[in-house]
Amino acid sequence: MRKLIPDYVFESVYEISPAMLRARGVRGVLIDLDGTMASCRAALPPERLHGFIRSLREGGMQVLVLSNNRENRVRTFCRALGVAFISRACKPFRRGFRQAAEQLGVPLSQCAVVGDQIFTDVFGANRVGALSCYVQTIDRRLFWINLRYQLERGFIACGRRRMEARVNHE
Repeated sequence: MRKLIPDYVFESVYEISPAMLRARGVRGVLIDLDGTMASCRAALPPERLHGFIRSLREGGMQVLVLSNNRENRVRTFCRALGVAFISRACKPFRRGFRQAAEQLGVPLSQCAVVGDQIFTDVFGANRVGALSCYVQTIDRRLFWINLRYQLERGFIACGRRRMEARVNHE
């Protein structure tokens, strides 16, 4: 069950700073698309997201979108954002995470995985030894996503406590 608890919990990707990631030894960021960076209904990235990706890169991070979605959806979004991607990643299985880290040339131990799902993004990140960063989903109003969130709430609360304890000891 510990593998389902995120290292960090954020309200959105915009709370994640390159300085915090660098302090944890992160050089590569694997970011989920749907619900994490944009709504599953958004064909293109919001303008604010371009600045976030730029700040990661300027902070020395390599960025790759790691999504379980189909290639056409991910390619269109990532082309507009100017980032590399892996679609149909089969998260939480290790293969997609390993492929992403290899593509970036960064060991998984120096990668952060940012996503809105405990059972795919967080579980997969923790299984491969990456830093797991959970963000609240953008699509919480959708029925099935809200239902999933109800199942994830306890793990998210544990992640918040873990994060607060870490901050209080630093």
